[in-house]
Amino acid sequence: MRTKSVLAAFVAATVMMSGCGSMGQSSGSSNLLGSAAGTGVSSLLGSMSGQGSSSSLGSTGTSMLGTLLSTLLGSKTSQSSIIGTWTYSKPKIAFESESILAQLGSTVVSNKLESALDTQLKKIGFVAGKTTFTFKSDGTCSMMVGTRSIPGTYTYNSSTGVMTMKGMFGMTSISPYVSVMGGEMYMLFETDKLLSLMTSISSSAKSSTFSNLLGNYNGLKLGWTMTRK
Repeated sequence: MRTKSVLAAFVAATVMMSGCGSMGQSSGSSNLLGSAAGTGVSSLLGSMSGQGSSSSLGSTGTSMLGTLLSTLLGSKTSQSSIIGTWTYSKPKIAFESESILAQLGSTVVSNKLESALDTQLKKIGFVAGKTTFTFKSDGTCSMMVGTRSIPGTYTYNSSTGVMTMKGMFGMTSISPYVSVMGGEMYMLFETDKLLSLMTSISSSAKSSTFSNLLGNYNGLKLGWTMTRK
């Protein structure tokens, strides 16, 4: 009987020690993952993208919406969903990859970029609720900035999410990424293309300060968000 009691006690002690070790490892792993997520991509995705279009960062009064480009293009946009009149609402910034998002995802950097972009868009006459884009089923389009109406034509590739616009913005041709999600349209450009676009609309938009700022951050797509009128 004594031998059985000692053996039972030994087994029980072994199980308890094993359990404590497992709990320690689990707790340690959980803390490590939690710490990593708090400063890594998962946390940044949550704070930057806000899981939607209502995330607000900073004091500029606009929504940063720093999302991954692949997220915006992941849900295919059809030609028919683009047709209609859309009203400009706010600046939009998208990151090309999670690594870029992780590197530049701090609130300070995000707010700085958003504020600079907002200032430049205002220089070319973009006013929330007033600047509009109209896309028709016959492939024609137009843009209204202040009292200036700019006509053009467009084609849209739903596979790549790229819209080729001709005549718009006073440019021969330009190809932004365009997607429609949840009643909003996002129009995003390569940084150098956006700078050219702004300058073509208004000479006052030419800013070496803004150009230099963008030069510090690679892997970005800049543009704006519109809502259906």
